[in-house]
Amino acid sequence: MKQKIELLIFGTLQSSIILIVFFLLFGLDIASNTITMSDQFNIFLICICSAFFEEIIFRYYLIKGLGKSFSRKKSIVISSLLFAICHLANSNFTAIAFFSHFLGGIIYAYAYMQTKYIYYPIGLHFGWNYAQWLFSLPMSGTIKEGWFNLTFPTVNYWFGGAYGIEGGLASLIVRGLLLCLVVFTVSRYDKKSINDNL
Repeated sequence: MKQKIELLIFGTLQSSIILIVFFLLFGLDIASNTITMSDQFNIFLICICSAFFEEIIFRYYLIKGLGKSFSRKKSIVISSLLFAICHLANSNFTAIAFFSHFLGGIIYAYAYMQTKYIYYPIGLHFGWNYAQWLFSLPMSGTIKEGWFNLTFPTVNYWFGGAYGIEGGLASLIVRGLLLCLVVFTVSRYDKKSINDNL
């Protein structure tokens, strides 16, 4: 159980910190909001519940099911495509957002397949979503008021406009960095697991 909790926390920290650093580097202005603890707790619950259910459906069950008919790589690609397709109905969806969600699906699937624990991708997914609402930014086309209010330059193709960071080219770069971090983490995790079993 300790290992599962560590992976959940580690995933949350990785994705949220990498996004927050990006926000602070490129945000034009930041101000604090007078949001209540109750409202912030609701945002937390929405983010953790959506990350949990999406990872259980798209990674835990779907990849397992696809694995009965397809190779591991094809299962990851198909589940990631379906994950991206499920976001098509979101407000202000962009073509770039499709590729961003697809890449996100690849990252979460890889984290799950390599560690064999769904907790790592849940943490990665939760941290990614929560960091956006923490700064009152649109997250997949939906806006919630968080602790801070961040303003980005109005370059929609770069920062995603009304859809949020996932709708812009910047998200592909940030997700690429996150993928590198996950690959590194998994390589260290594999070595640690081997050493723990000796």
